[in-house]
Amino acid sequence: MKTRATVLIVHGIGGYAGIHWQGWLKQELERRDYRVVMPTLPAADHPDRTTWRRAVTRIMNKHQSEPLIIVTHSLGVVSVLDALEQSENRARALISVSGFCSDYGAELNSYFLKEKPIDFARVVPKLKKSVVLFGDNDPYVPQANLKELALKLKVKPIIIKHGGHLNTDAGYTRFPRLVGEIM
Repeated sequence: MKTRATVLIVHGIGGYAGIHWQGWLKQELERRDYRVVMPTLPAADHPDRTTWRRAVTRIMNKHQSEPLIIVTHSLGVVSVLDALEQSENRARALISVSGFCSDYGAELNSYFLKEKPIDFARVVPKLKKSVVLFGDNDPYVPQANLKELALKLKVKPIIIKHGGHLNTDAGYTRFPRLVGEIM
């Protein structure tokens, strides 16, 4: 059967391929004839922004001739935005899960975010569709920063009641809504 599209799933800081709902999503999409690429980005506990951008760009370059849907969690969103901004790559869709785009002062990732702002004027035209999902009680990222990403991508966010950071700690080992957003 013909592949519908390629889905790139990018984890966040401290993550790895298949963490949280990501392994489940990969299986669900492959059953529906999607090709799924799910890398583990280098030095995930203390990532280098340039290294992550380059890794994401390389993967996007490999699949640029195919319809590409990107699903990314938390800090992984910044790397995907960087890759879109600084390359000619385009995507059919970007689905941000608990993503943000600016420094909010967290010791864990402030160094990463302070490096440079995202130029959304270069990013938005490269996306056919953007979806922003986040919990109304995220314990890590302030609501204003979660909403800021939706505003800059020019979409209405999908706010999930009691969703937390939409990770395993919040009970998200499966995430059927993502399958619906992709399809």
